[in-house]
Amino acid sequence: MPGSSARGIFLSYRREDAAPYARLLQFQLRERFPDAPVFIDLDSIEPGLDFAVVIREAVESCAVLVALIGRQWATLADEEGRRRLDKPDDYVRFEVRAALDRGVRVIPVLLDGARPLRPQQLPSELQMLARLNALELSSGRYGYDAGRLFNIIQRVLDEASRTGAVHQSAPAADVDVRTDGNVPDHVAPEEPGAIRKDQARATRVLTHAVRIAQSFTDEETKARLLARTAGALAATDPDRAARLSADAERIAQSITNEFSKARVLASIARALAATDPDGAARLSADAERIAQSFTDKRWKARALAEIARILAATDPHRAARLTAGAERIAQSIADENLKEETLYLIVSTVVATDPDGAEWIAQSFTEEFAKNKTLYEIVSTVAAADPDRAERIAQSISDEETEVRALASIAGALAATDPDRAARLSADAERIAQSITDKSPKARALASIAEALAATDPDRADRIAESITDKKSRARALASIAGALAATDPDRAERIAQSITDNESKTRARASIAGALAATDPDRAERIIHSIKNGEALASVVKALAATDPDRAERIAQSITSKWWQLSALLMIAEA
Repeated sequence: MPGSSARGIFLSYRREDAAPYARLLQFQLRERFPDAPVFIDLDSIEPGLDFAVVIREAVESCAVLVALIGRQWATLADEEGRRRLDKPDDYVRFEVRAALDRGVRVIPVLLDGARPLRPQQLPSELQMLARLNALELSSGRYGYDAGRLFNIIQRVLDEASRTGAVHQSAPAADVDVRTDGNVPDHVAPEEPGAIRKDQARATRVLTHAVRIAQSFTDEETKARLLARTAGALAATDPDRAARLSADAERIAQSITNEFSKARVLASIARALAATDPDGAARLSADAERIAQSFTDKRWKARALAEIARILAATDPHRAARLTAGAERIAQSIADENLKEETLYLIVSTVVATDPDGAEWIAQSFTEEFAKNKTLYEIVSTVAAADPDRAERIAQSISDEETEVRALASIAGALAATDPDRAARLSADAERIAQSITDKSPKARALASIAEALAATDPDRADRIAESITDKKSRARALASIAGALAATDPDRAERIAQSITDNESKTRARASIAGALAATDPDRAERIIHSIKNGEALASVVKALAATDPDRAERIAQSITSKWWQLSALLMIAEA
């Protein structure tokens, strides 16, 4: 690739963390952008070449680097137990640093619920990555999420073609964070006043966040929020962060319900994982000790599974061990109903990391509702990476409504890579949905098809949505269509949102539109959000604005009346 024009696309990822998505995106990007070279790990490095030199030259020839960040991206360790990201020769670290150093546009993409990165999790030269606004990519809405990513890449490539230059990641990327304090020749240092302004804003919003967290009377909620706020403060005020963490732990230890106590201790451990690994390990061990002390098998298995779910992203080895123990205990429960109820909770914990084990458990269920619901979750998780398996599982589902939802999920995941198969699956789903005689399940089934098609075939999705007789289901489908169209056709998206009669769905649609427009048309986005009273919706708009327009984001955050969502919004601004 050396010598090629700056129109390349670099996919950066960890194999253990994001390989299926990387391979799928590689195929789609080459189809969508045939003139843009796609660089992806060792496939593009010939034997005998220095990987550092090749990667550096490849990055220089790219207009954009897509950083695929899964749940283990920052925590994966080598054979000696050392975190890979802390090693200077780590491929991913080298790739992202090369892009940030050279002003290449970097797009962080959070996979399947991965949490946004925090500066304190990263080596100093990568901390800029935590300040960049991230996209989300999930198997459940893959078509829509991938479409947003491709649209952004298209704009970056078009701009690179017009200017002959590589885009900057964001205004904040004008500063190169280095331990030696040097600034590269190709960038100018950020104004000290701007830095002071950012620090003052972070201090102000975090102080407000602490006050909100301390105002909660429910002990479990208060401890969780104090721990989360401590994590956000760790980079700028470690002493205060330590005091808040100690307060959170003290409150958690005072909780009388042992199940809740174990769950909260695990949540605090997750919040501390990046900044205080020793404290996180101690709290995780306390949570596990409490769970192991339960004599009732059902509660013991549930507690172990819940702790595993909380720790999955920050302590995957402990989480895997706890999940195995929970399953072993659940299988020994004599009452079949209680056994399957407990196993269902475990499946929801392991489905993303062990679909084989999840399917094995699901197929052993005798209760049809739990079995079908579990199989659907597996389908939606593996649809993009393993469509053959997903389709086989979908066809084994006995409930028609759930089968329709599963087929629609696969169709949505395949829309961009295999449109013919996606069309066949969506047609099968619509045929089955139309054959359902009960009005409510039929309406829900048709709504799921419209939602799956919203991003790739909005006209057909709109036709299906308008055929739904149940008002709430139709509103839900229209909201998804409006959200899918928000970035490419905001006028049509707004018209659809205005036609929705269900307030909850209308709010969701408007929030999606405002979020999509936040970076490109902030005035219009703010006009839309004035009609939104929902705290969660307003917080989603704050998230979209936090990195690019913090003044507006802070103003919106201050208008949120829900304490929970206002605190979440303030933390998003501080972390950005």
